[in-house]
Amino acid sequence: MSQTIEGGCLCGNIRFRTTSEPSYQLLCYCTDCQAISGAACFAAYGVPIESIILTKGEPKVFDIAADSGRVNSRRFCPDCGSRIWAQIDELGLASVNAFALDHKGHFKPLSNHCPESAPVWSQVDGSLEYFPRIPRE
Repeated sequence: MSQTIEGGCLCGNIRFRTTSEPSYQLLCYCTDCQAISGAACFAAYGVPIESIILTKGEPKVFDIAADSGRVNSRRFCPDCGSRIWAQIDELGLASVNAFALDHKGHFKPLSNHCPESAPVWSQVDGSLEYFPRIPRE
């Protein structure tokens, strides 16, 4: 069994734990992640949805249709607004905000997702692998 790591929101009202063995670690440049994060990309620490266990509080949920047509269900703190994770139930995956982890050193990006959507002024690390979109069946 993998070890767990913990994290939470800025104000501390939401706390969670999840696996220390992510399914993926990437920088997502999709326009949705840019809008929600206010940055060129989102640092995604991908884990199976069932591995996320809330230990304090209850996040607010906002659903949006992703470019793929799947429902992307965003979780964030209703008090401070910190983005905690987003999940796509159909895939069984959750993208935890890597900067919501207590120990940021757990996050080591290995790939870029949607680098073609990166703002022209941002510097995409070309040494990282390309993480393709998961096609809808």
